[in-house]
Amino acid sequence: MVLMAQSTTLSQLRFAVPGGTTMTVVLAVVAVGLIAFGIYELRELESATRRRLLALLRIVSALFALVCAVQPEWVVARVEEIPGRIAVLLDSSRSMLIRDGDSDRLTHAVERLQAFFDNAADKPALFTFGRDVAPIPRSALTPALVPSDDTRMLHALTSLQSDQAADVGAVLLVSDGVDRGMRFEPDTLKRLGVRIHTVLVGDAAARQDVAIQRVVVDGAAFLRQPVALEVTLHSTPPSHEPVTLSLRSAGELIRDTTVHFDERGQGSAKLTLIPEKLGRSAYSLSVATEPDDAVPENNERAFQLEVTREKLRVLLVSGHPNWDARFLRSLLKSDPAVDLITFFILRTQNDNSMAPADELSLIPFPTEELFEQHLRSFDLIIFQDFDFAPYQMARYLPRIHDYVLEGGSFAMLGGDRSFGAGAYATTPIAEILPVKLPDHAPFTDEASFAPQVPLEAAHHPVVELAPRASDSLAAWQNLTPLIGANLVQQLRPGAFALLQHPTLTTATGQPMPVLSVRSPGKGRTLALATDSSYLWGMATAGERGDASAYERIWDRALRWLSRDPLLDSARITTDRASYGPVSDMRVELLLRDELYRPLQPGPFRLAVQDDRGQPVDELSIETNPDGRATVTLRAPRRPAAYTLALYMEGAAAPLAEQGFVVEAGGDELADPNARPELLRQLSEATGGEHFSSLSALPEATQLPSSRAKSLGNETYSPFGSVWAFLALIVLFGVEWWLRRRAGLR
Repeated sequence: MVLMAQSTTLSQLRFAVPGGTTMTVVLAVVAVGLIAFGIYELRELESATRRRLLALLRIVSALFALVCAVQPEWVVARVEEIPGRIAVLLDSSRSMLIRDGDSDRLTHAVERLQAFFDNAADKPALFTFGRDVAPIPRSALTPALVPSDDTRMLHALTSLQSDQAADVGAVLLVSDGVDRGMRFEPDTLKRLGVRIHTVLVGDAAARQDVAIQRVVVDGAAFLRQPVALEVTLHSTPPSHEPVTLSLRSAGELIRDTTVHFDERGQGSAKLTLIPEKLGRSAYSLSVATEPDDAVPENNERAFQLEVTREKLRVLLVSGHPNWDARFLRSLLKSDPAVDLITFFILRTQNDNSMAPADELSLIPFPTEELFEQHLRSFDLIIFQDFDFAPYQMARYLPRIHDYVLEGGSFAMLGGDRSFGAGAYATTPIAEILPVKLPDHAPFTDEASFAPQVPLEAAHHPVVELAPRASDSLAAWQNLTPLIGANLVQQLRPGAFALLQHPTLTTATGQPMPVLSVRSPGKGRTLALATDSSYLWGMATAGERGDASAYERIWDRALRWLSRDPLLDSARITTDRASYGPVSDMRVELLLRDELYRPLQPGPFRLAVQDDRGQPVDELSIETNPDGRATVTLRAPRRPAAYTLALYMEGAAAPLAEQGFVVEAGGDELADPNARPELLRQLSEATGGEHFSSLSALPEATQLPSSRAKSLGNETYSPFGSVWAFLALIVLFGVEWWLRRRAGLR
């Protein structure tokens, strides 16, 4: 039998007169004036008894008239107390992993709650919360609970009450109170309709600790452009010695600095870094952990940068003006994403100009400035029908070779001063090109031809004119034929032909490459063995009214050469950039070879590497026929910047990489001390009890668990009836009659 108790509570007093409280005050002033005037008139009476009687009568009638005029109403709330079940809400956020004594806060809380649950006759409902609320069985109530990212107490209480409204009478909230985002709102808590009993876990006393409190950095950054960081640290006690703050990426120390603390224990530092890779990059900041540091988890914080190009910086060197150079230069200049520097060789010192040199404009070719001082500032270098010999550039060619191997991009375009005709066969440039060069004539072929796309290269982005391979090949057949080609030999190891000559062959009998690509070292190179690609735009537009193929080919070529992440052949995509310790990670994989063909299903390795390059986890991956796979894995427990690396079995170099961050510190651990005052306020606002420690928690039967159920409101208006009006008339009549008998008005 369930016993229920009903009670009534005065919840509101209001006035029905128009104007409410304001009009009530005005009428009260009028009533006081009438009382004062009536008493003043009694001064002429000789009988003291009569004066007292008439004064009392005036006061009663005036006040009765006032309440009849303002019509006070009493609103009474009817409440029914119903016994309810206790719900245990356990904080499993990251701050509960802080160690207090011989183990962490979460372990202490779990051990006490296990005994609390086992000794309860009416088993309480068990829930954990951090960012969200989740029910758990008794078997899952162990110290191995997966911690959540942060604490949201008000959200957890609201969610729990809305989902369990018919059952829960009281909530036992077990937490350290570390909720940096909660604003205390008593009215909101009262509307929940349940008692909230709170139990403090952890020590509220200040402890020895150095914490990285905040990192301010723009999430977007530009390649090879400085990025500023502002880092705030806090020391407890304030008199801490200076510490060294280190910035790392992929295990490599970028820089460090010394941080000093002021008298309040605050310290700050400003650092800069220069991203060297496009896409998402993970970085970590850390200070050395001392033996007496109470919370080593907040000694490290990680962050992400999404690195893009502000502009693609291109150096175009053209040996002489021609239609091919004009079209390419116009295309690059019209692209707002390209920062183009162009040098056209109009004449050399050996040209017979038929005029004195001082009457001609001849700007010296700035070879030293370009190829020594500013070489690495360029994303791409293009030699278009350019002969290096007349400009004493032989000593700069090794620098271009090294620039490519270290991550730069280089393209050579055809003409009678390029490839073998430009005497590049024995230079370091030949070593990075996709094709081998002839060292003796003939160097060119003047016949027109329609280049062909090899079937295996149909999906390469540079020659993919349509999403479907058949449509792309058909589009190539509709382009205007080219005129003239540079003769090249077979492909170098690791190179691929994207366009082939229909009739010319190499010494090995293979079709001669016309457009080929290669990835030597960390860089990329492209070779186009013709100087008439402009016909894909000008002549095709004249014949068919569509010049888009020329623009698309060069747009894709520039993006492929500059390593646009969207054109990577293999990609790793994570559902988030940042995770809490041992959180679930959803990872999507796309695996294609260098010709963008799906890699056949087979064994691949997905490795998780820490910020020092050491593997911390590894699993085998099987892809579908499209080269795709989706896996779910657990983030590492240690906070740091990590890298996902995808390998073919037996390969040392990864097919793709993606950075992510595991952050256990953050704002929640910036100040690790428990907050008993917040928990106490929660209990006081809802009629619950606060327990200052886990040992003070009583058994479940000793905790009030009844909840209040509203039965509605009742309104009483005693002065709004006709009997009150008649009583007022009688009072006024009696007073008037007595005052007339006494000789007053």
